[in-house]
Amino acid sequence: MPALAPPSRLWRAAACLLLTAGLVACGEGNPEAPLGALRDGIPAQAGRVPGTVTRVGGTDTADVVAKLRAAIIANGGAVATVVDHSAQAAKAGTGFPKVLTVVGGSAATQVPLLRLDQRAGALLPERYLVRQDVEGGAVTVTYDSANYIAAVAGITDAAASTPLATGAADVAYAATGDAPEALPSPLVGVTSAGFLQTVFGSADVPATAGRLTRAAGRVPTSDAGTVDLAAGSATGGPAIRPTTTVLVNIPEAEGPLLQLAPSMAIEFPMRFVIWVDDQNRTQIGHPSPASLAARYGVPPTDPAVVKLTTEADRLARTAAGLLQ
Repeated sequence: MPALAPPSRLWRAAACLLLTAGLVACGEGNPEAPLGALRDGIPAQAGRVPGTVTRVGGTDTADVVAKLRAAIIANGGAVATVVDHSAQAAKAGTGFPKVLTVVGGSAATQVPLLRLDQRAGALLPERYLVRQDVEGGAVTVTYDSANYIAAVAGITDAAASTPLATGAADVAYAATGDAPEALPSPLVGVTSAGFLQTVFGSADVPATAGRLTRAAGRVPTSDAGTVDLAAGSATGGPAIRPTTTVLVNIPEAEGPLLQLAPSMAIEFPMRFVIWVDDQNRTQIGHPSPASLAARYGVPPTDPAVVKLTTEADRLARTAAGLLQ
């Protein structure tokens, strides 16, 4: 059997087909419209979380993680962090199958979306969920489709999402050897309405990110990394305004949620995007925990979702200078 070809050309065609066919629910398509939520009460189909791509490769999680890291770097990117959710859960006295998240990507694939709307930074860099449900069983790699990231950011320009779709597919292929022969899962119930919770800050982006990382470094949360999404953005076009993502572990909420839905690990660490808008104001935003939970059929009243909401709000307000 001939070797599988890298999936770049397949992904370019698939991304364009999905958007052209009108399968993406992009709200009103206005980048300046308020962001917002996945509709409540639409449970994800088993194994088919809306807006994700899953590939299968090998039986060794450590090997798959190493290949993901190498592929991200080989594609001109950087690895922001690797989080072992099952190890964190074990420390907290709970347990679930092997689940890790690798976070990383390159400016070349991310910047086209960020030039249109910096709020896309709430889902960047790309996340790769590495999961093994049974010891010695198959390892899966799942990541958010570029169409999903564009949809929740209210971006409708298909060309802007193509570099990310291509880059993520190539990274997943390098880690698994499994070429994407099917489209991503449908964007059932996905809209930009209410997805991002925002607050205005009182300082510039570096100072605001510093406040957030200091607050995140105190129990019960921990700082998982900071990514300057504007770095390298001047290559091939205008530089974007200052934009930074801060990653935060909130284990008291994450553990119970991952016991309910292990695939929800792709949403963690919680991400906070800090950016200067077109009116020179600093904003801090994070995905609505209720929106994230709805993607997996978890109700917003679940105690872990309420905990996640409380902690995310506290951290955002601290970063904004509204709390000490």
